[in-house]
Amino acid sequence: MLAGILLSMNIIFLVIGLVVSFGVGIVVGRTVGPARPSLFVEEDESDDPRFAAAKQAVRARTERRLAKILAKAKADGRITNDGAEELFCISDRTASVYLSELTKRGDLERQGAGRGTFYTPKEG
Repeated sequence: MLAGILLSMNIIFLVIGLVVSFGVGIVVGRTVGPARPSLFVEEDESDDPRFAAAKQAVRARTERRLAKILAKAKADGRITNDGAEELFCISDRTASVYLSELTKRGDLERQGAGRGTFYTPKEG
């Protein structure tokens, strides 16, 4: 009987020790652990010609898309987010970014809010 109680107490102390050690390891690891670079931190790529060429290619593609969206809006008299999405098979978010950019530039005017929002070409 006494041996059974001692065995249970040893198991309990072992479990408590493991839990405390695990907790201390997590806390210490977070405060003094090795610094790992984040995947989302941009390094200084300004000297890398590949980065500059890729960035230029993306910007050129974006400008072509913005021009096509504006042309469609002028031809139809208006364009919606869904209309921009269908032009290029792009996501809802990307279409919103493009339409916001055209609005900031002064090429389009936003009409309405929410689901009924559409954009019209500015007069002039």
